[in-house]
Amino acid sequence: MTDSRWISMAIVAIVLLATLRLLLQQRRGVRLPPLRLVALLVLQALAGGLLLLALVPPQHSAPRHALTLLTAGAAQAPALADDAATVFALPESDARPGIARVADLATALRQHPGTERLTLVGDGLAARDRDTPLPAQVQLRLSPAPRGWVGLQAPAITPPGAVFSVRARAQGVPDGRAELLDPAGQVVARAALDARGGARLDGVARVVGRTLFQLRLLDASDHRVDSIPVPLQVEAPAPVRMLMLAGAPGPEAKYLRRWAADAGVELQFQSSVGAGVMLGDAPVALAPARLAATDVLLLDERSLAALGAAQRSAVQQALRDGLGVLVRSAGPLPDTARQTLRGWGLAVTGNGQAAALKLAGEAQAELLPARRGPRAPAAAATQWMAEADARSHLAEVPVLEQLALRVAGAQPLLQDADGAAIGGWRASGRGRIGLLPVTDSYRAVLAGRDDRHAELWSSVVGLVARPVAAAPAVQVTTDTPWAGERVVLCGVAAGTRVHGSAEAAPETLVVDPASGAQRCAAWWPRQAGWHELVQGEVRQAIYVFDRADAAALHRQQLRDSTALRVAGGHGQMSAATQQVPGARWPWLLAFVLVAGVLWWLERRTPATDR
Repeated sequence: MTDSRWISMAIVAIVLLATLRLLLQQRRGVRLPPLRLVALLVLQALAGGLLLLALVPPQHSAPRHALTLLTAGAAQAPALADDAATVFALPESDARPGIARVADLATALRQHPGTERLTLVGDGLAARDRDTPLPAQVQLRLSPAPRGWVGLQAPAITPPGAVFSVRARAQGVPDGRAELLDPAGQVVARAALDARGGARLDGVARVVGRTLFQLRLLDASDHRVDSIPVPLQVEAPAPVRMLMLAGAPGPEAKYLRRWAADAGVELQFQSSVGAGVMLGDAPVALAPARLAATDVLLLDERSLAALGAAQRSAVQQALRDGLGVLVRSAGPLPDTARQTLRGWGLAVTGNGQAAALKLAGEAQAELLPARRGPRAPAAAATQWMAEADARSHLAEVPVLEQLALRVAGAQPLLQDADGAAIGGWRASGRGRIGLLPVTDSYRAVLAGRDDRHAELWSSVVGLVARPVAAAPAVQVTTDTPWAGERVVLCGVAAGTRVHGSAEAAPETLVVDPASGAQRCAAWWPRQAGWHELVQGEVRQAIYVFDRADAAALHRQQLRDSTALRVAGGHGQMSAATQQVPGARWPWLLAFVLVAGVLWWLERRTPATDR
């Protein structure tokens, strides 16, 4: 029930009680003249009606208004027309002095309830105002488009030693170039902008922790145009449990074991040398229990062909349960191996002829030292050893060898310099199975490029390894968190706290009951930088951007969000703002006059009549 109905019912009840009081007095012997009694009853009812009209005045059609609102960047927008209607400026607007300011869009619309046409001048509405219902007609008069980085896509979390990709888009910089700088300020990647202003750059995450790279934009004259931070959280993943079976010892298996030790992979190795003799760790039976405790089973073409029927069946069942199986082919695949792979869901075609392989994504020679990081110090190093190490640190990746084997309908494991697929993997149940037809990846280590050897095997093993159930994480629904603006977080548990700087007190998030099962909460970060969400024992890092560090990106997001809001929000307020309450003072004045006459008439009643 509305407030006006409660007020009406209360006033009617008061008038009825007053009428009942006069009638009871008449019955008890305090008789009034009929004319005076009628006058009192009428005046009581009239006073009640006037009081109701003063408290709840009648609605009437609001006058039509045209409102102009100045937003951020309004000083760069086209000049206002001479016949512009009421003009207001939002707090973030850089409008000239003398223009009245309002706290937000909702305040301006409440002050002018009949607004049917709204003109937004500048970059657009902040997040604070984009939920406000809009009038029937909204016109945008945007300021000139920003020049610089207007789009950024970067991974939130990456493991140490892995290659991560940063995608960005620039605007207003023809023939520009992009450079990715590590936290030490060294350029680790460089790329030219494409026809749409986009660029993709790859970097290497080294140390566990939170760090900031920088993405720099240069024009055709190598002048710096813009620079934005690229936040990166490097987390050590759970150790991968890998079982490697080799049909014969060789350099590929040797350097794979070395890579596994450096990467923290829990490796158990077994190699056959014939006549039932095995090298490596303790013999392992491919039993269901052992496979269930393994994340990746790495086979070569010989060990795959030597599997018995029971072992093939156990591996197939483990695949369905989530095991990752990777076959590295150092030679032609026997028919038995092809049949086994086909039974596991991986159909292999090709004659297995050797061909040259040049890996993709090689950085420029002058960027290699920064990309690879500092050389490891050697004990008792001689001058000759130092010179050899320096040459290997700048060496190119040698041309490797691959076999002409293809996997139909599979996702590529790698890509060569021309973008062609190398090997492939497919899902099988909850697990994955893949084939890598590279015979001599160890030659990259011999050439001094152990970093590319590690990148190759880290990416391949990461694609097929058993998926690890991640801890429930809070989802940041806002595209880019900005300091001083609302950030919407979903999947928030009760009691989740946000920790910022050491000086700031932690904030406790309050879940909005209206969000239901999504459990969303609003958060207004006061300062830029890294923040940490704490849910029990789970900690999650969120980077909040400063508008001063990415001005072009912030302006473009304002423009895009406002245009999207206006395109989908016309006419939401047109019907709700047609009727507004009328003036109260005439009804209140009439109530005071009637109440005064009623009081005078009550006081003038003779004592003999009471």
